[in-house]
Amino acid sequence: MFNEIEFRKDSQDCYLSRPCIHMDCIKWVKRDSYLSVDSHGLKAVRKAKLHYNSIEINPEHMRRLAVEQSQTLSNDSVSYVVAKYYLYMKYVHTFIFALGTIIPMRPDDVLRKG
Repeated sequence: MFNEIEFRKDSQDCYLSRPCIHMDCIKWVKRDSYLSVDSHGLKAVRKAKLHYNSIEINPEHMRRLAVEQSQTLSNDSVSYVVAKYYLYMKYVHTFIFALGTIIPMRPDDVLRKG
């Protein structure tokens, strides 16, 4: 994989590349979000940082919803993607690139090693 697209696996099982930035929101949440350990899941982070509560769908009802109310199920799936995007843009991106102006390291290294 390194010869083709310059990604290689490091000692912490992360796939990194020198010319490409791979920002991982969960690394930021675990290290720099100042949330308690039990609040590191996406639902808890969305609620704490983005002040957004989604509709909880019971996993047992997902198949039925996919057939009967596919719009409801797709809205829930899209809300996860949008929440991750806004979490990244609002917190991770600005934090990492602001720190990158102070610390002379690549953005990936700032995020993971800081």
